[in-house]
Amino acid sequence: MNEAVQLALVVYGLGMVIAMAAALLIKFIVVALAWGDRKAAAPAIATVAPAAPSSADIPPHHLVVIAAAAHAMVGANRIVHIGAAVGTAGWSAEGRFAHHGSHHPATHH
Repeated sequence: MNEAVQLALVVYGLGMVIAMAAALLIKFIVVALAWGDRKAAAPAIATVAPAAPSSADIPPHHLVVIAAAAHAMVGANRIVHIGAAVGTAGWSAEGRFAHHGSHHPATHH
């Protein structure tokens, strides 16, 4: 076998060994950090006090779904207010209208 080819194969093999060692080191670091975070987060279970009943005309089954969705998205938090958005300004509606209209350029027949 030619010396140049043999040297190229040795360098290639050494590069593969170094790359695998680096990948394993990174994997070890990621697992160790995840293990540390899991161990630290385990005792942090907080109890959530029930919120006061809402006086809004929202059916209770809707409130349950909203609370479940909020818990699924952000975790255990307290929902302070559920209700309709307080009026929108006319300029924001006009801005939305202009923006949505720009998506459909006028066609001339």
